Amino acid sequence: MKYHFISLLLLLLYTTSYSQQDDSSEFTSEAFEEAVPWTHLNFHNNPDNFQFAIVSDRTGGHRPGVFGKAVEKLNLLQPEFVMCVGDLIEGYSKDSAVVNAQWDEFHDILEPLEMPFFYLPGNHDFTNAMMKNQWLYRYGRDYYYFVYKNVLFITMNTNDGNGVEVSREQIDYTKQVLEKFPDVRHTFIFMHHPIWSYGSTDQFTEIEQYLEGRKFTVFAGHTHRYLFEKRKQNNYYVLATTGGGTPLQGPKFGRFDHVTWVTMTEEEPTIVNLKLDGIINHDVSTRETAQMTGSLINSTRFKTQVLLSPSKKGEGIRSFSNIFTKGLLKLQVQNTADEPLQFSGSFFHNHQIAVDILKINEDIPPNSSKEFEINLSALKNIPIADLNSLEMDWTIGYKTAKLEQPFQLEGIHNIDINPSPQHITFSADTIFLEAVPLEIKQPFQDINIHYTLDGTEPTLQSPVYQSPLTLEGTTELKVKFFTSKGDHSGLMAQTFRKTAPKKAIKRKSKAGLKYAYYEGEFTTLPDYESLEPINTDVIASFNIDSLAGPRGDYYGFTFDGFLEIPTDGVYTFYLNSNDGSRLYIADELVVDNDGIHISTIKPGQIALKKGKHPIKIEYFEGKDYQNLWLGWEGPGFDRESVPFKNLSH
Repeated sequence: MKYHFISLLLLLLYTTSYSQQDDSSEFTSEAFEEAVPWTHLNFHNNPDNFQFAIVSDRTGGHRPGVFGKAVEKLNLLQPEFVMCVGDLIEGYSKDSAVVNAQWDEFHDILEPLEMPFFYLPGNHDFTNAMMKNQWLYRYGRDYYYFVYKNVLFITMNTNDGNGVEVSREQIDYTKQVLEKFPDVRHTFIFMHHPIWSYGSTDQFTEIEQYLEGRKFTVFAGHTHRYLFEKRKQNNYYVLATTGGGTPLQGPKFGRFDHVTWVTMTEEEPTIVNLKLDGIINHDVSTRETAQMTGSLINSTRFKTQVLLSPSKKGEGIRSFSNIFTKGLLKLQVQNTADEPLQFSGSFFHNHQIAVDILKINEDIPPNSSKEFEINLSALKNIPIADLNSLEMDWTIGYKTAKLEQPFQLEGIHNIDINPSPQHITFSADTIFLEAVPLEIKQPFQDINIHYTLDGTEPTLQSPVYQSPLTLEGTTELKVKFFTSKGDHSGLMAQTFRKTAPKKAIKRKSKAGLKYAYYEGEFTTLPDYESLEPINTDVIASFNIDSLAGPRGDYYGFTFDGFLEIPTDGVYTFYLNSNDGSRLYIADELVVDNDGIHISTIKPGQIALKKGKHPIKIEYFEGKDYQNLWLGWEGPGFDRESVPFKNLSH
């Protein structure tokens, strides 16, 4: 008995000692002068295999407490070390005190972690020159490698190039590291942006060529949505979040908080995802389920149309007061997946309107839509504009043998009693140069589009739209929906204007736009002509961060020059800004995106002749994030950024 007790005690002491062993002798890396991009090298090892964990995006709308909870869980799980895929602080500031405070906050959260933590930069961590310098001061390198138990780990910085990409130096560095270690058991690649899925860059295709012939696995983050896929027989993972912004729709939607657990065996790594309250299989969200969940989310965008029923006098409303009497609600649910969709809806009690169908339970076949008609009647004499919305409690989801368990969404949908035509589309632009066909579409069944072109309001006796109309001159189109029973919508009017394109000017110019920089606590675009600029120069890109210098908030710009139009036609321009912006072409306001707001994109159209046209952009930044983007589409090309080769001064 005493012998067995002593043996057991020695075994426990041996195991405890081994699990806390300093395995730095197993660890090799490049030389660092002072700062290093890890916390310490006291690896928590295992005699047979080794396990490590990966945390994903903490920031980008971060939710306090989640990452700290993950640290607590990791200490319980005891991996040998922890990797990350970046976005550890909110960043996006040029104030070093703010960024320092954010890093100090993160280190306080990380401090209880008992095992080594390996840093990797995301876009929130590596936003500008000041943040880059802070990173290098704190952690020594922004991309690096190490080898542990004959397994190669390569961390990459997808923010060190021009935008979201990696520099030529980093690609060459990665190649050299791979050539240096050709015979490792396995290779892991870590990065923030999943650049292999970005169609605009082939950089990772080049790195994949250097990886040929070896076993490797790739991890990234950034999207806040989990996705697993195979490329050339190797596993690629985009991780979800560890505290970053997410609707938390669940694992099937790739929207959940987790840490990823990797066990390196003699054969290959095994990978599972650990929710903070459970375990999730590594292939929980694939391309197939991503398509299904995309279809499911699309199905929750219900299409509705309210029609007014005719009274005994032939009208659905009393014209002198717009008092609602009765009507018809059309509710359309789409299923764009290859699986049957289960839909149930239940209307809450409404004190103003009665519905003749309180509950709906229907199966919708694959790749089809179903339309429901609900009769409405007034309980009180109330004007349409004052009616409360109808509220529908809904559940929608799939039940299929392909999935381990059914998954669904639920919510409440508000239906405004708005008889205006909904979900109607026109094929023609609102301005045109020559005669154009006009196609009119609406998605609902058993509805006719009645229209007029002479300015009068359509009735049942007006023409029914059946085939495209030809617009030869400026036309005011008016439309109303009618059913065969006389139920009708409100009126929609749209003017299509025939115009001559603005003439180009002949002028020699140089590349780039002139800019003027201003400072002030603007909440709307000021009259810049009345202000004295702080600085003026010429730019070659809309890099607002670099132009504003160390000032992170409360400034503005004007950009002036010429835009080269490739051919005559109607052009749509897009301004995406945070905060306000405006676009003028030849002194005509084309896009107005003024005011304090988050990143918002707005379009505008103008007809232009081939050649150079004066262009002016006004912009201001209030507080927090800032961005400015100019896009266009026109004859022969879809939406894209306006090339700077087309801009001059």
